[in-house]
Amino acid sequence: MAAPFRYRHRVSYAECTLGNHVYYARYLDILEQARGEFFRAAGLPLATLQTQELIFPVVEAHVHYEAAARYDDELIVEVVVTELDRLRISFAYGISNSRNTIILTARTRHVCAGGDEKPRRLPQAVFDQLNTAFTGGPPARPGASPRSPKGPAFPV
Repeated sequence: MAAPFRYRHRVSYAECTLGNHVYYARYLDILEQARGEFFRAAGLPLATLQTQELIFPVVEAHVHYEAAARYDDELIVEVVVTELDRLRISFAYGISNSRNTIILTARTRHVCAGGDEKPRRLPQAVFDQLNTAFTGGPPARPGASPRSPKGPAFPV
């Protein structure tokens, strides 16, 4: 399995409550930013995929909050593919601060869909590029069962 993809995020004032902690729903935005960078690093920017009528709507999300992040904290978001097949992609995430405090763990599940938001199979070339870049091995055989690499380095 490839090492987790890492994305750094500096907490903005706008993401915080009056109590100076990140508002709980803003973490989903941070995960979205990390996921976008993940695809970009794979050579598959989401904007390019969208022009090919490919989108990946979230169909399930689980977030477990461990500690508070505060204004100006630098967060490290680790992203790992936990499921990849021609119809689905799932991610596990760990967010920690620069003091190695785990802020949260999360999972999201996505389906591959067309611009009409109806499910569609991921084109083989896109699947191969994602599979090779982030699951640490050669492309899975067409029609093979989903790749489910070992779990991430962080607890989920």
